Amino acid sequence: MLARLFQQSPLRKTRSTGEWLVVLNADSLLAPLRTLSEAIRSLVGVPDTHWDTLYRPLVESFAAWVQQLPASEAHHHAGPGGLLRHGLEVAHEVLRLRRSSLLPSGAPAEELARLQDVWTYACVTAALMHDIGKPMSDLRVALFDAAGRAQGLWAPLAGPMPPGFSYRVEFNRGRVYRRHGRIAPLLARHVVPVEGLNWLTSEPEVMDAWLAAIQGEYEEAGPLGVLVLKADGLSVARDLSGGMGTRMPTARARPLAERLLTALRHLLAEEALSLNRPGAAGFLADDTLWLVSKRVLDALREQMLREGQPGVPSRNDRLMDELQQHGLLVPNGDRAVWTCEVRVGDWSQRLTCLRFEADRLWPDADRRPAPLDGMVIPLDEGGVASSEQAGSGANESDGAGEPDPGAQSPDVASGSPGAGLTEPVGDASVDPVFSGLDPDPIEDLPLPFDQPPEGVDSPLREETRSPAAASAEAPRGGQTTSQPARQAAPPSPTFDTNDVGQRFLAWLREAIASGRVEINTPKARLHVLPEGLALVSPGIFRDFDPVHWDRAQKRLQKLKHHRKLPDGTNIWTCRVEKERKRSLIRAILIPDPERVLGVRLPPPNPVVSLVMPEDGQGG
Repeated sequence: MLARLFQQSPLRKTRSTGEWLVVLNADSLLAPLRTLSEAIRSLVGVPDTHWDTLYRPLVESFAAWVQQLPASEAHHHAGPGGLLRHGLEVAHEVLRLRRSSLLPSGAPAEELARLQDVWTYACVTAALMHDIGKPMSDLRVALFDAAGRAQGLWAPLAGPMPPGFSYRVEFNRGRVYRRHGRIAPLLARHVVPVEGLNWLTSEPEVMDAWLAAIQGEYEEAGPLGVLVLKADGLSVARDLSGGMGTRMPTARARPLAERLLTALRHLLAEEALSLNRPGAAGFLADDTLWLVSKRVLDALREQMLREGQPGVPSRNDRLMDELQQHGLLVPNGDRAVWTCEVRVGDWSQRLTCLRFEADRLWPDADRRPAPLDGMVIPLDEGGVASSEQAGSGANESDGAGEPDPGAQSPDVASGSPGAGLTEPVGDASVDPVFSGLDPDPIEDLPLPFDQPPEGVDSPLREETRSPAAASAEAPRGGQTTSQPARQAAPPSPTFDTNDVGQRFLAWLREAIASGRVEINTPKARLHVLPEGLALVSPGIFRDFDPVHWDRAQKRLQKLKHHRKLPDGTNIWTCRVEKERKRSLIRAILIPDPERVLGVRLPPPNPVVSLVMPEDGQGG
């Protein structure tokens, strides 16, 4: 029956195709990763007898068990040997992070010293075990004997693949997300030596945290989970930053980044994106293509949906993250977007753009369009031209062209229904693309509600205004008033550092108290409003944890210190008005921040105001 199944499989090929892999011993598998293995050995820092009893068998068993299996089909470490490399990378990163962490948290010095080594062992074993269930949940591994005869599917619970066999990998289309974590404890005995398991289980607190960590329950794992999660993110980010890497020959799903690049090349080849004229979608200057961000991302999404492609994100920030993670665009520091001034003849416009290397989009230089007869000037956060300029020359404009998607619509200034900014540019504190974790009616910044007429304040409903905020009402428009005398700082709250949301609050309190974080400035992630403290999302959470910022935001929302909108969503819209420029920022609102954080805050920012939705509408 199994033999017939394999014969009918679309993967049935000869060994010469490279789809067959040979079961190797641990030494052969680890030889290409010797530098990484030696770095782990150095960081562990234990005597040779300790290493030979607990760590060497662990690493060798892990290698023999995962063989050359991939860590994913179309994401990180997707090529042969990806799971082995990823596991060792996470172990290496977790040891680096461990050096600056005290486990268990809050324990006295003598307890820290006594448990130091067992916690380190928990870190390394959890790093190796966190994806160990993938071969059982995400893959189907077909085994073949030395003569090439099908021997059925590998049963991971029975142990590693037998020596002398070959195998071929097929991806499970019906896999259940995160099931591999639940399987990990069932497989621990095949990877972790019995001496190590006995050691881990001899300390109940260590055992509980370790079991939670290898099952992906990182919040329940406490500080150990934090270390493993951060290390995992560092390994994933490093792999994706190298672009679209090698994948298994049997992989059928194409990575989203690869599909985005193909769609973008198609749009350029079909001249569906206008270039190098006033109001165009892109500008080719020297060896760089600057594409107007929202306009091009919308065009990419529409093209992929027309083609019937699955899994196309509905949010522009998701598309940008994918392009940036895989190194397909040139980042602006830690952001994907650039603010530029484009000049073509007498026409000039400030735009928000994505930056690409021309060689990546036109591999054949002969097919590349003529460069821009003008210039693109990248601007810094203050709106000042940087030393870098692209393109040169100027000629008479060939006409007004199509409407500039980066300019502010007249509807915005008038506050008419549906008014919006398709490409907001202005104050440097405003990110041109915003993200929130909850479904939100304002995805790409059109305002689905009437703004109040100029000069008319939009009063908060009583349920969204705290007494402290009402008494702290400040005038808008840059006017100044005398401020009440500063009072002593409120009592400092106690935060549970085992919860990532409370760890974020503790970090935020310390950053505000020490002055390390800016408030009410053009670059600030925090703005004081009469209604409370606006936490710019996702910027402030990325400052806290660049890799897993979304978990911090989700956990903060679980604490319920923030104010929800009338429709139950979490992300508010704030209007920034400065020197006749108007932009929007997205933020979580904490209505009583001085009590929540135990710090004193400055007066409200006169240029930022909360946009109030009408009944039944989100913000």
